[in-house]
Amino acid sequence: MGSPESEKGRQENETQHQVTISKSFYMGETEVTQGQWEKLVGFNPSSFSDMGKNYPVDSVSWDQCIEFIRVLNEWEKTDKYRLPTEAEWEYACRAESTTAFAQGSPTTFACNEPEPAILEMAWYCYNSGAQNPAGDFKPHPVKTKSPNKWGLYDMHGNAQEWVLDACEWRDPLSRNIGAITDTYQDNIVDPLSKTGSHRIFRGGAWHQSSKYQRAAYRGYYKPVAKRNSLGFRIVRMQ
Repeated sequence: MGSPESEKGRQENETQHQVTISKSFYMGETEVTQGQWEKLVGFNPSSFSDMGKNYPVDSVSWDQCIEFIRVLNEWEKTDKYRLPTEAEWEYACRAESTTAFAQGSPTTFACNEPEPAILEMAWYCYNSGAQNPAGDFKPHPVKTKSPNKWGLYDMHGNAQEWVLDACEWRDPLSRNIGAITDTYQDNIVDPLSKTGSHRIFRGGAWHQSSKYQRAAYRGYYKPVAKRNSLGFRIVRMQ
């Protein structure tokens, strides 16, 4: 997990380290869609609710995602669904790659020119409104870009995704600001940060540059936060 110090766009909270994930899991091949959310709980919270049921659900807080998953578990009479941990999410995003993106390294963080490594697999600022075509910033339906090697769609781009981990947002010793956890250390097994008043999200969004689409990028919000660029996907434990 994390990024090498040489990676373009790297942040201080991306210390590279070795992680062991000891339990198998299934990852949702797409972000939870507006149609899936509405079918289960009966309403559509999305800022883009008039665009179609195959768009990722957005404007949902971490707390709401936890409640959605509780209802899903109840509906299927199981307890196996949950948000992915930060480690599981990055593992699935990378799909055995070690570069910044699943299909290569960055060449540009500009929104007015394409990033070859993600152009075919991500909706981000270049192809979601800044250019190609210009002036209509918006997310896009799931499964309209290429998946990664493991068949997962939109791990780069479209919607940011809540994960299970908590975090602090400031390191009082170094004055660093970011997703601060005690889980970024070598040889850690099944890491899950439970300390902090904020929750981590992973992945970049449709309106952001490729800098924020990198597999190692980490962000945070309060668990009640809602953004029109913020959704989630779920995992199912075996």
